[in-house]
Amino acid sequence: MKDDAMAQAHLVWAVGIAALFFTTSAKAEDTTKLDMKLETITLSNPACEAVISVRPFVHLISFRLSGGKNHLINAESPNPLHNGQPMRPFFLLGAKLWYAPEVPGSHLLGLLSGKVTNQGGDVDARLDPDPASGLQGRIHFHLDEHEPRLTIESALRNVGSAEKETSCWWPVSFEPGGRMEAAPIPLPDNPAYSFHFWTYGGPASDPACQIGKDKVVLDLDRPLQAPVYKIGFLGREILVIKSDCTYRLTALDPVPSPELKYSHGGSPVMLFRDQKTLFCEAELSGPLAKLKPGEETAFTFSIALEKP
Repeated sequence: MKDDAMAQAHLVWAVGIAALFFTTSAKAEDTTKLDMKLETITLSNPACEAVISVRPFVHLISFRLSGGKNHLINAESPNPLHNGQPMRPFFLLGAKLWYAPEVPGSHLLGLLSGKVTNQGGDVDARLDPDPASGLQGRIHFHLDEHEPRLTIESALRNVGSAEKETSCWWPVSFEPGGRMEAAPIPLPDNPAYSFHFWTYGGPASDPACQIGKDKVVLDLDRPLQAPVYKIGFLGREILVIKSDCTYRLTALDPVPSPELKYSHGGSPVMLFRDQKTLFCEAELSGPLAKLKPGEETAFTFSIALEKP
């Protein structure tokens, strides 16, 4: 992983992509001279609604309680760098599948579409192969019949000609405000816990992030000492707490364990905040696997909505 390379991705937003604007298929208001429409599929039950974009890329772009607000970064989220206009680069929207270890092209996997089918509360997407990485992604979204819970199964297959070590990585981008919490899992040989910090992520001791034995809390309203902050560690679950609801992201399979190998400095759980462009990310990552051509690695997690 090269931190500075991904710092550029987070802060500069990828050359060429940041110049594009778009509207959703449900709201065709012009936002720029170059508009793109998102083709979407909506899943719903009496408790919640989920909206998944399927063209030109496969992302979860909205998840909200019935009658509630969607807090995921989406096509309508204002951007302070563009006079509050709803301009966000494609690769930042909502929840998306990237690959680790973290390299400058990891996010490009999240800009792919492919063959997508929908049946009832399920959406299945087989992404087009990514020529840069030699990986092909697969995503299955399942909305619970009654509960406000979305289960996301993902896999990466090595469609190249050489062995590749990689893992499924899910950054979920949220609008600002509230806080993020996660409970660290102690390592067997390090009862003091182990935390990983990024060179572009500001000082580890930033007062906006309270690091304790039971939980790590990142305040999404308190000013940071640097433009961005990021912390990673061994954990299983992240809570993104808003005024009207809580998003609970939980790694289901494989369950994070000290015996498994992870990218991002050994971090299956990561909390990221960018105060300059007003967004944050709750990130989950599966364990690294060495894939021979034709082999794949899988990772499943859930996002549940809870009332205050």
